[in-house]
Amino acid sequence: MLASLPASPAGCSLRHRLIALLAGYAGLVGLLQPLPALAIPQQEAMKKLAVIPIFVLTDSKGIPLPLQRDKALVLPLYLDRSKAEQELAAFLKANPTIKAGVLPMPMNVALERVQELNKSLKDRKLLSPVIPTSSDLSQARSLLSKQGLDQKAIQEGLSVPVFFTKPLITVKTPQGERGLFFFDYASLQKAMASIPDRNKLTVQAADLSAVMDQIVKQTKDTYAFYPTPEYFRLVEQQSRTKGAGPTGSPPPVAPRR
Repeated sequence: MLASLPASPAGCSLRHRLIALLAGYAGLVGLLQPLPALAIPQQEAMKKLAVIPIFVLTDSKGIPLPLQRDKALVLPLYLDRSKAEQELAAFLKANPTIKAGVLPMPMNVALERVQELNKSLKDRKLLSPVIPTSSDLSQARSLLSKQGLDQKAIQEGLSVPVFFTKPLITVKTPQGERGLFFFDYASLQKAMASIPDRNKLTVQAADLSAVMDQIVKQTKDTYAFYPTPEYFRLVEQQSRTKGAGPTGSPPPVAPRR
């Protein structure tokens, strides 16, 4: 059951630090604008997650509402807006006097700000699990089982599923060709549908942590994350708000030779 932060001085202090750290990144403008270039590989890899929006529960002022669990606070980061809205409905039912909503933000921003916040916390820790859709999680478990992993290894090692093909599907960008990873299994299937020799591609899955490790190990920037459907919906929503026409389709993809 969702619960709001206690109305204690410690709780208020934590929420104030949350909003301070997340200020300027909660709106769609922050979501759609590129972040400045950073120097170390880990930060460069994290920047690739800017096209993956997550959704968090917030109060009426946009301050995130973590869950209280023992000595830790848990702030779920939902990949699926509908799942976040379901949790919001449960929260409002349990807390009818509190005004709350669902707010999108880039995954990299949310994870970086949570990491910064944890450095300042002394008596408790803020956990920020990324919550995938149940269908993607189920699909990834099935693929990993076919890849030879046993159920114990899958259970312990899979938190946030990422999908890809062997050989990798690639996309041409202004910076060069990039191999693609997908957070959304349906998006991978759509990308494969446009490839003539798609029967030669093998679909696989891995946990996000393993994918990020692989990205960081490369001497060159050779990978990218394909934007989720939620990202494109947010872009179109912002375009309509500004009076612009709908955004174009994503660029075509092709298998890596």
